[in-house]
Amino acid sequence: MPDPVPGDAFRAVMRRVPSPVVVVTAQGPREARGITIGSFTSLALDPPLVSFNVGCGARMHEVMEACDRFAVHVLGEEQAHLAKRFAIPGLTGAEQFESVPYHEDAHGLPVLNGVTAVFHCVPEDSLVAGDHELYVGRVVGMEEHPDHGAVLYYQSGYHGVGSELPSREFSPVKRLSSESS
Repeated sequence: MPDPVPGDAFRAVMRRVPSPVVVVTAQGPREARGITIGSFTSLALDPPLVSFNVGCGARMHEVMEACDRFAVHVLGEEQAHLAKRFAIPGLTGAEQFESVPYHEDAHGLPVLNGVTAVFHCVPEDSLVAGDHELYVGRVVGMEEHPDHGAVLYYQSGYHGVGSELPSREFSPVKRLSSESS
């Protein structure tokens, strides 16, 4: 098996791949915490599943291992400050939520106010993958709020979605009538 590429080189090239930015919150055994995630994706429709990665050394890892619910928050374009806040590694859970508008849902889970959407999830599965753990959540509820765009992480910074790009259409493929499809 060939040697893997160095982590720093891998990170530098991955900065060229835009990724959605969400904040995941959960209640752990000692405190509620949140974390900024750049690996969020939908995984399946039936049942509805989402996934994301958390570093095994992150404080949120312990919370994710113990929680029975978590919330995934889709940030609006004017909420990059929340992405930055929940990405600061040294804050306690209480410090993370200080001055951040949120409420607790019926299960005591912190839910951020004013976001574009919230996926309420229960843990479905997890898999250790290198120095991270991949978490799969079953979506058991959703909230849709006014669409304020979304936040993307690209080239080491937070960006808005921007405008839709024009698409060039190709000429139809000409097939012989004797060809089958």
